Amino acid sequence: MNVRLAVTGWLVLEITDDSEAWVGVSAFILGLGQLLFSIVAGAIVDRFQRRTVMLFETATSVVVSGGLAVGTYYGAVDLWLALTLSFVIGCQRAVRFTAANRFVYDLVGPRQLVNGVALWRLSSTPMMIFGSLLAGALIDWEGIWAAYAFMTVGLAISLPFLLAVNVRGQVERTAITLLDQTIEGVRFAASHRPIRVLFSVSIVMETLGFAFLIMIPIMAKNILEVGGTGMGFLQAGVGSGMFAASLLMAARGDTRNKPRVIFWAALGAGLALVGFALSRSLVLSFFLAASAMAFLNAYDLTLGALMQLVSPANMRGRAVSLHSLAISFTSLGAFAMGVTGAVVGVPLVLVVAGGGIVANALWRRSALAGIDEHADAERG
Repeated sequence: MNVRLAVTGWLVLEITDDSEAWVGVSAFILGLGQLLFSIVAGAIVDRFQRRTVMLFETATSVVVSGGLAVGTYYGAVDLWLALTLSFVIGCQRAVRFTAANRFVYDLVGPRQLVNGVALWRLSSTPMMIFGSLLAGALIDWEGIWAAYAFMTVGLAISLPFLLAVNVRGQVERTAITLLDQTIEGVRFAASHRPIRVLFSVSIVMETLGFAFLIMIPIMAKNILEVGGTGMGFLQAGVGSGMFAASLLMAARGDTRNKPRVIFWAALGAGLALVGFALSRSLVLSFFLAASAMAFLNAYDLTLGALMQLVSPANMRGRAVSLHSLAISFTSLGAFAMGVTGAVVGVPLVLVVAGGGIVANALWRRSALAGIDEHADAERG
């Protein structure tokens, strides 16, 4: 999915003559789609089998990526179509993230949830590393249509493997409507203190931290001036960081002090992001992007697991959807970064974002320490 975000950012740069502000607008619209659809996605995931939901989402992603490949090949994609599809991709992200995290719980249960989520993230890193390199090279060799065609093939190949996983999880049998389920999830989040703390921490991390992923095309094209291949190299750095963190978390096993992991990972991510913003070397930027993503990934998978563990069984899908809702702020943060960066420069914006992450981690440390992952969850 990060490859698709980077390629879409590059597409907007091409259409708008390297406008950083329009990249921010595209990110905002994508985030708006994810924001508006996240809570509904949680109700859907609690109501239906997660594998079925993931199959449907992947099939629609194939259609969207394939359509973009054909449209860009014939020069038929203008800015307004790209922005419309950004909204659709945001809705897809909400469904995929919520369904996949809940599906991991179906597969491994609560005791190995961190390990399971880490292994799931690990499985996506080859595409992030080698796929990013290939997508960037395809942009330089053939044009952006080839990168979209490559992503379409990759998504289509994943469908039979997903079909082969025949696991059925617990679903909520209820006579109430999907809208009522959605409202019930909102009320649960408002009244549950651990969920409120984790959700508020996540909003800041997504807005200031993960938003740097959408700035990578700008850093590559306008700051480092390294072209599509260089952008692919930076994206491969992101994938390498995600791989390292996922491997470590999967091998380490479950930890009983997940709030502490969240705190230290957030602190490390903020410092690495400041370094990435200041770097003007492609090689150094690769390693700093990898470091930032490693810390962000360790934080994110720990927080996502904790949100499920402190929630009742019938609310876990909607708890994950709150995580997805927070993730929509990645794109909303990127909008602010793009618009502000067009005035003061993206590197300065990223420095401020990294400092904000460090400050937030220090401020929320005591609230995180008060969360007990075993106190409120009803096992089932």
